[in-house]
Amino acid sequence: MKRKLLVLLTLCLITSFAWAQTRNITGKVVDKDGQALPGATVMVKGTTNGASTDVDGKFTLSVPNNATLIVSFIGMTTKEVLVGSQTQINVTLTDENSILDEIVVTGLASNVKRANLANSVSTISSQELVGVTSPPTVDGALYGKLTGANIVKNSGAPGGGISIRLRGVSSIIGQNQPLIIVDGVYLDNSEIPSGTRFVSGANDGNEEQSSNRLADLSSNDIERIEVLKGASAAAIYGTRANAGVMIITTKKGNAGKTRFHFEQLVGTARAIKLLGQRNYDTEAKVRSYFSDPNSADANSAVAQWNAVKAANGGELFDYEKEVYGNIGGIFQTNFSASGGNDRTTFYASTSIRNEEGIIRGTGYRRRNFRLNVTHKLSQYAKLTAGSYFVSSSADRSFTGNENEGGLSYGYNLTSTRPWSNLFPNELGEYPDNPGVSGNPLFVRDGMYNREEVFRTIQSLGVDFTLLQRDNMLLKFNLGGGVDIYKFGTFTFVSPLHTAQRGVSNGYLAEGANTVINGNYQGALMFNVNLGSIDLTSQAGVTGLYKNRNFLLARGIDLNSKQNLQQVGAPSTNQLLATEQDFGYFFQQEANFADKVILSAGVRLDKSTLNGDPNKMYAFPKASVAVNVANFDFWTLKNVVNQVKLRAAFGQTGSSPGFGALFTGFDRASMGGLSGSTIKGIRGNPGLEPEIATEIEAGLDLGFLANRIFFEATYYRRGVKNLLIENALPSSSGFSSEITDAADMVNTGVELTLGGDPFVSKNFSWSTQFRFWFNRSVVTRLDVPAFAPPGASFSIGLGSFYIEEGQSITQFKGRDANGNLITIGDAMPDFQLSWNNTMKIAKNFELSFLWHYKKGGDNLNLSLFLADLGQTSFDYDTPEGEARRNGTGSARFLEDATYLRLREVALFYNIPKSLTKKWFGNKVENIRLGVSAQNWLTFSNYKWYDPEVSTKGGSGLSSGIDVAPFPSSKRVFFHLAATF
Repeated sequence: MKRKLLVLLTLCLITSFAWAQTRNITGKVVDKDGQALPGATVMVKGTTNGASTDVDGKFTLSVPNNATLIVSFIGMTTKEVLVGSQTQINVTLTDENSILDEIVVTGLASNVKRANLANSVSTISSQELVGVTSPPTVDGALYGKLTGANIVKNSGAPGGGISIRLRGVSSIIGQNQPLIIVDGVYLDNSEIPSGTRFVSGANDGNEEQSSNRLADLSSNDIERIEVLKGASAAAIYGTRANAGVMIITTKKGNAGKTRFHFEQLVGTARAIKLLGQRNYDTEAKVRSYFSDPNSADANSAVAQWNAVKAANGGELFDYEKEVYGNIGGIFQTNFSASGGNDRTTFYASTSIRNEEGIIRGTGYRRRNFRLNVTHKLSQYAKLTAGSYFVSSSADRSFTGNENEGGLSYGYNLTSTRPWSNLFPNELGEYPDNPGVSGNPLFVRDGMYNREEVFRTIQSLGVDFTLLQRDNMLLKFNLGGGVDIYKFGTFTFVSPLHTAQRGVSNGYLAEGANTVINGNYQGALMFNVNLGSIDLTSQAGVTGLYKNRNFLLARGIDLNSKQNLQQVGAPSTNQLLATEQDFGYFFQQEANFADKVILSAGVRLDKSTLNGDPNKMYAFPKASVAVNVANFDFWTLKNVVNQVKLRAAFGQTGSSPGFGALFTGFDRASMGGLSGSTIKGIRGNPGLEPEIATEIEAGLDLGFLANRIFFEATYYRRGVKNLLIENALPSSSGFSSEITDAADMVNTGVELTLGGDPFVSKNFSWSTQFRFWFNRSVVTRLDVPAFAPPGASFSIGLGSFYIEEGQSITQFKGRDANGNLITIGDAMPDFQLSWNNTMKIAKNFELSFLWHYKKGGDNLNLSLFLADLGQTSFDYDTPEGEARRNGTGSARFLEDATYLRLREVALFYNIPKSLTKKWFGNKVENIRLGVSAQNWLTFSNYKWYDPEVSTKGGSGLSSGIDVAPFPSSKRVFFHLAATF
């Protein structure tokens, strides 16, 4: 007992002595120009004791004599400062020169410095996103900036239509786009068709080249994007993370005086390239257009040919240039304000963008407003709220696949004769097109296909500090939000249109679509520091509610008024869908002195989309990172300051789509009475989620104080229970059902090399080189090999084909003898990008991004249509002759390799001495510049753009080219000021 009392007394004395050594210090944190940094974090190393700087960059903190301070600020290099006997500490932070200092997400309630991260996570800063040029949408700004991503345009129309695939295909008929989370709110990124297929004759809604709703976000409001590409990183997000996760964080205000930022952009958009038309330089070529070269029609065509050439100085009408040759104006104005005090900070912004398309009458208009507020309720509670409102409209006109509807420009142009005068007469009447059932000029000028969106995204989060000691911290986070939008579509086809007269006599459709997403999260996070071991635990619950109401009303037999109440044969389609998810998550992290970092966790999810809505599915994760260079035996720290080995494992899921569990009904008319019939697709109530299991291993190196870095990652991701649409025998009474019948494996490599090779007073250079590839194979197939419905058109033209032991993106077709053969693969062989920023003579900044995609085949069915219409630009060349006279599906399969200058810009920052002379201290910075997007493209591909996806963003969508809206290249002039 005496010994125990002696020990206890000794501990008390030590504690009292240590307490006596604790004292208050003050300090200030500034940047390299001496400007105060409000909101910087100052922590006592090895504890949870810390403070934030005030509006003047000052702080006060109680520390022991032997303390080391860790000072950090977003976008700047973290610095360690030994206190010693100092009572006043002044700290200067410099701009971050390595991604190794970034803080990235590791769980739903925690984050970690990239140097300790065990997964490959890509991050894109605001500067990378919009600091060079101005892509029209967020996903359009990601090209070439994500290792492991295959990004493809569904449509070149202004306002979006882009697919993102992370680490290959995740599903055959399910979700292949990543889960998107904006400030904690689950964002809906649906493609909602407008119903043009009912008049164009297109097969499915995914052929309407709709936009996707990520286009509604303003890129200028985004602070950073973190992309969790694989299951090992995304497992904590559970059953909706099978295709990866994009975490978008918007800008927040900092304490200090209110700062305003204004930017004006003026630009133009034009087609990346025009193909040109067949050269009808001889009468024989005109006559070859007709089965009987000496017929009356042929003689009439020759007469027209001669007349047009005579009237136009020997030139024929160039309808490709007439339709796709518009130079569209682009105008965008951005304005933001941020500031606040020690308790409340804010960020507010507004943006207006007007963009005209390369087809006259098309365009995109967006108006948005954002307000983010952070308020300290007390020393122990902080509230963060965000509000976003957007109103947009897009005129997309008519492109893509059809079946003789006479609307799609691509179809019309492939059979339009350049000697036919299709321009309106003095009465405004458009003549019929003798080559096809649609006059493209009448479609352009007299019909419309329009989208309108009103959307609000509201986020709210509250952080409570429940317990804080020198080495211990317990916090509770409650957050979530709603994403609500109204999406209207409007389609009008004139009754005077050639294909409508005497058939449907016009078409009118209006869609009223509503989506409501709501989600919440509650999480406890506990951190304790035990000297050389730092432990972080988190646990919580999540919930998601999603409601969709898609309504499309349409009719034919129009009179003079465009009113649905007066149409003939009215018809209505409506989809009502409700989904609910609920889950638990647990995660434990252990950091052993930044040398070994361990993490393990699990997500437990249930969903109404699964066959058993009450069954919990577990999605575990585990990882380890070993920072070899932090061990004492490492003696090369001055040269190689980071050597990190990492490995990770994880699982994610993807539930069946809404409606797959049950058999639906279609409306039918029987004997004049309305009734219902059973749909052809049989419901399958036993469906379970698709499950992806991934292992990932990597090596990260840092050189010369992280000025140069290298990352290498290998992954292997297996997806089990792949959902397919399985054909059923006719005796079943159904055509097909959704079933779990396949497995697949994706493997790949991702490499990144970058840093700041040169840093001097008058010249600095930052660069990143990225390389990646993915390979896939179907490892199990419980049904005979098949062409998935809706993924392409037919085996005769070439089709995706699901076959055990083969790539999931392979193309099959027929050879000259009708045999089924493999003709290609849509997956690229590899991709690489090279991103550079150079600061020259202090005030000039040159940036450029090259992107190279090697391989990956396209079925160029646009060229097939042009050959059928005898209008191919190379129709009379030996290559064109060989293609037309050949047989088999491979004739129109093309290598889609390209090299593209994605972004290039030159900016000039007016010297501060001049701005001060002109405006005093009222203006901080004025920036002038010129930039371009997609300005140069080098490719042998024979149509408008090798990046193409006629089938939209779902399923196996890339590599099918059928009369798309051509892609644009853009150039901008910039004026920006901060004051």
